[in-house]
Amino acid sequence: MTSRAARAGRGAGLLAAAGLLCGGCSLFPQSAGPAAPASPAARPSAAVSPQPTAAVPLASLLPFPPARLQAAASLASRFTAAWDSWSWRQAPAAWLARLQPIAAASLQPALAQAAGDRSALTQRAAARQVAVATVTALAIRDLTPGSVTVTATVTQVITSSSGTSRSTAAWAVTLTPDGSGWLVWDIEPASAGNS
Repeated sequence: MTSRAARAGRGAGLLAAAGLLCGGCSLFPQSAGPAAPASPAARPSAAVSPQPTAAVPLASLLPFPPARLQAAASLASRFTAAWDSWSWRQAPAAWLARLQPIAAASLQPALAQAAGDRSALTQRAAARQVAVATVTALAIRDLTPGSVTVTATVTQVITSSSGTSRSTAAWAVTLTPDGSGWLVWDIEPASAGNS
């Protein structure tokens, strides 16, 4: 009987110690813990209770305010729709004129090359092709203090002398800050990754 009482006493002591340790745990309410021991030597020197932390607003963690990111996504949408819309009757300079004002200087040579692609222009003229692109989805893929990359999903409808076709493509559009606005720094197939 004595050993049973000793084991029960040790068990009660362990439960009391566990209660003291978990007194501040969020899993147990404060009132559920055991009473503090009577002996001052057995009490912890300082009771530490967790301080409630205020939730950090997600927007404060972003390198740009949400309204500025919305403006970047809007510009990526406009640029991508213009990029994938063209007509066999339209001069390459007209297509280029829509894109140049919203493109960074570093992208200008690539745009000029795309506008003057002889094989594409010949194919479009031969089939009398007209393409109209509509952006159907946007998502931010990468975000740094110096750029944002937006993935734009585009549905392109091409009408030609042989009928109408529809295709879907995904583009990764990287934008860089320009004053209080944005400029398109790069466009490439979304499957190519960020560059």
